[in-house]
Amino acid sequence: MDILSLRLFLRIAELGGVTAAARDLSLSPASASARLVKLEETVGFRLFNRTTRAVSLTTDGETFIPYAQQTVETLETGLKAVRGQGSEAQGLLRVAMPGSFGRMYVIPALAEFHALHPLVSLDLRLSDEVLDVVEGAYDLIIRNASLTDSSLIVRKLAADRRLLVASPTYLKRHGVPSTPDDLAEHQCVILAENNRWKFENGQAVSAPRSFVVNDGEAMRKMIEHGMGIGTKSVWNASESLKSGLLIEVLPEFPLVTEASIWLLYPSRRIMASKVHAMIDFLLKRFQPVPPWEC
Repeated sequence: MDILSLRLFLRIAELGGVTAAARDLSLSPASASARLVKLEETVGFRLFNRTTRAVSLTTDGETFIPYAQQTVETLETGLKAVRGQGSEAQGLLRVAMPGSFGRMYVIPALAEFHALHPLVSLDLRLSDEVLDVVEGAYDLIIRNASLTDSSLIVRKLAADRRLLVASPTYLKRHGVPSTPDDLAEHQCVILAENNRWKFENGQAVSAPRSFVVNDGEAMRKMIEHGMGIGTKSVWNASESLKSGLLIEVLPEFPLVTEASIWLLYPSRRIMASKVHAMIDFLLKRFQPVPPWEC
């Protein structure tokens, strides 16, 4: 499997035809077709559906694209290093991140990143699901869930401090709790099944499961509209706290902070400059003090 055949595969997928891709790479159509057949024999599956008029990616071909891109970019990085050429960040960067965090803090910064690294294109996945870096062929994942990928390199981006919050309307109607034990008498909004709240003084309470929801953004809206008390990440609730939509509850009883926001990426010996560029960019934005703590 040579780099030219992989480049050919990527160009056919991009341009939608063997002849156009062959012309782009200075190959004859016959040579390009032969290379494509050989590549399919090597990988063991069809990359394209072919007709006399057009080609289209198969499901396997679609899945194979990011791996081919990574391979080509890694080889090109190595060749440039050996030849003493510059390592300017370029190529397609696949990044996955939690939906709310991405919309609030990463997406607004991407125009600045693009201005710094105009040769990097982005393929973004915003999802609150815990995605697999290797299986999804991602170059980088931002995660604020538990870490189980022992084969990955992990960098801490920021602490994920949590607060108990409620709306002024709810507290006026139901009263303000004085101790963690008082929470048993209140309505509580729970994210998924996480109703065990731990406090730095050693207390732990099982909050009433008055309302259960599996989406952090929906949870915040429910709390803002007076449906109960809940725990929220400071990064998610900071604007609501500043505007008065939410009020911190039991500030003299801080919650135990067990979570952090992490950068995860495959443990490759050679990291592409595009990945370095994004990691450095994010670290500068979120360290030493993240924007929601300012």
